[in-house]
Amino acid sequence: MCLFRPHPLCLWLAPLLLSAGAHAHSPYLKPNAFTTAEQRKHVTVEASFAEGDLRPDVAMKSDAFHLIGPDGKKLPLTPAAVLRDASYLEVPLAAGAGTYLVSSGVRKGRLAKAVLRGGKVHFAERKDDVLPGDQPIEVQSLTRADVYVTHGKPSALPDLDTEGVEIHPVTKPYDLYAGETVTVRVRERRQPLAGETVTVIADGQNYARDKQAEQDFSTNAAGEVIFSPKSAGLYLLQVRVRRVSPDNPALWLSNTATLTLEVQPQP
Repeated sequence: MCLFRPHPLCLWLAPLLLSAGAHAHSPYLKPNAFTTAEQRKHVTVEASFAEGDLRPDVAMKSDAFHLIGPDGKKLPLTPAAVLRDASYLEVPLAAGAGTYLVSSGVRKGRLAKAVLRGGKVHFAERKDDVLPGDQPIEVQSLTRADVYVTHGKPSALPDLDTEGVEIHPVTKPYDLYAGETVTVRVRERRQPLAGETVTVIADGQNYARDKQAEQDFSTNAAGEVIFSPKSAGLYLLQVRVRRVSPDNPALWLSNTATLTLEVQPQP
């Protein structure tokens, strides 16, 4: 999972991302503002991994950080700072008013040992995890985190033929309100992925009196899920798509994609 200098937590973080549910460490991008005035020239985006609330725990590092502006142009991004717990991107809003996509791009993690048992992947960390009849395989972790930021007047969402699995907002990300429905689509190269599980994680639960449990939704034939956020705040959506590699039957690809959304209170 770590592309550069090893972090002490990386020894166990990658297996968690491969094997556990959304309650384990999840990649996320969090801007200091989701909507800005036109006078503002940049936003700062935190890139990290967290468990539960979006508090930075392990810095996200990527060679593929990028921005797609309302003009449709893709701009590579380099972190302004990389700390132990988080990386920070100073994202320019130079393409003018409109809606921008900030993305980690697809990050390739390390390989993990596993077996196929009854058609399902089981991770084999010890020799006694392997049973007679198990088929040894390796699992490659691939992660992607996205967030949308609007500068001044909103525009159509950037929609290039991007790499990897993604969670694409159908409901405009700058127009989300508590108690109203939100629709997102899981897709890969614009093609919908049906039957995948999207987990919705509400931020700020450490301090919430009425805590919101994580919710799981299955994508329909159009790759879509619909949910209603109960309260205003930040939400992290996560999907994990696991499949055999088209080039190597002994290699499985585990794609994890997240999208950070800001939900406004009712006016």
